[in-house]
Amino acid sequence: MCEKLKNLKKTEYKIALLLNEKQILNAKELQDLLKMDKATIYRNLKSLLKRDIIREILTEGKAFYEINCNIHNPIHPHFECIKCKKLFCLKALSAQDTINLSHYTHFEINSIDIKIKGICDECKNK
Repeated sequence: MCEKLKNLKKTEYKIALLLNEKQILNAKELQDLLKMDKATIYRNLKSLLKRDIIREILTEGKAFYEINCNIHNPIHPHFECIKCKKLFCLKALSAQDTINLSHYTHFEINSIDIKIKGICDECKNK
């Protein structure tokens, strides 16, 4: 497990464990799984984001969250289905891919977010 998950408050730890297990969830899914009120979920998500323990992936309709631990959850692109609006984690970028992207500009790059949109297999087969 990621070193960042040590010394978290009880609810923060529960959220982090779920994200570690499920990979990516939105606030409503966390609320349903943890059986907690919306305010508690958002307050804890805000705290985890502020301390850089989780990542937020914004889509047109929702925000999704995942553990921000480069050792156990390295930088990777996401796929958003334009029909069902689900978000999927894709294979992590290789070190060479990351280096190539960092040479794309002369600016100092702190993070890279890649989101690919299309139709997932489940929606395609309906």
